[in-house]
Amino acid sequence: MVKKTKIAQNLFFFLGGLALGIMVYKTGFDNILINIKQTGWWFVPIIGMWIIVYLVNTYSFYVIINDGSKEAREIGFLRLFKLVVSGFAVNYITPFGLMGGEPYKIIELKSTLGIQKATSTVLLSTMMHLVSHFIFWMISIPLLLFLVPVLSGLLEWLIFLVSVASLLFLFWAFRIYTRGGVERAVLIGGKLPFVGRRIRAFYRENQEKLSQMDGLIADLYKNRKGDFVLSLALEIFSRFFICVEIILIMQAIRWPVSFSQSILIESIQSLFSNLFFFMPMQMGAREGGFALVYRILAIPVALGIFTSLCKRIRELFWTLAGLLLIQVKRGK
Repeated sequence: MVKKTKIAQNLFFFLGGLALGIMVYKTGFDNILINIKQTGWWFVPIIGMWIIVYLVNTYSFYVIINDGSKEAREIGFLRLFKLVVSGFAVNYITPFGLMGGEPYKIIELKSTLGIQKATSTVLLSTMMHLVSHFIFWMISIPLLLFLVPVLSGLLEWLIFLVSVASLLFLFWAFRIYTRGGVERAVLIGGKLPFVGRRIRAFYRENQEKLSQMDGLIADLYKNRKGDFVLSLALEIFSRFFICVEIILIMQAIRWPVSFSQSILIESIQSLFSNLFFFMPMQMGAREGGFALVYRILAIPVALGIFTSLCKRIRELFWTLAGLLLIQVKRGK
């Protein structure tokens, strides 16, 4: 078991390092140096504030795991912090977003919690992160209407679609919280062509374990509502705290923006980035989001490109940190 976990760690580290090198090459080393020089010492708070973001995300994860069991008490806060930072790093460089970071966390936790509980807690943490994102978008919609009273037809349709999609997702998430969804997802997968037969065979062999995972997922909302609310509240807080980054970046070039404007900027650019979730680093999608929202707020579009590059440099820093943390042995 330990040997397999070590192999997985080395694989994540190697693939992550390779992808990170490609990202630096595509961004352009000269562009990175010019941006660092222009931003100057403002990169210290821009990069440093993410320690708070990751600590809040870690505490949200800690609340979910800490159900009072002996196994949960064996997992320290610092170990979870390492997994959160490394997990986000792996997700950042992996196509389809959640294809790397979540399996990595499950592999790291299964030796202590067992595969069922490790999977259910990681899924719950991911759900909290996604739900907070949709709540963040829902809150920013009235802000867009307030800051930009006259909207184009395209934006009106975008607002409508995001509102409907967010409400549908939140309804679906509530069903997952109350009933679980692992067993249902496997049953749906069993209807797929080519791989359906194998998935159905997997379901027959593991039906009891899948039902146990669903029970563990539903337990948080049904029996630990205080922990559920606290974990979700922490994730929502982190979403709004991230908006401070926009304020710091714009302050570096002496174009101050308000907190409400920063919320709108972060909301729209993150929406565009997530629409292209299948691309590592959302190359090009984020820039398009910044260009759109800066044009809406009558801010020069060139400053949006500058802001995007600043965020990419910060992400490269924390991605490198996360990849290095993968190699940190437990207890060190």
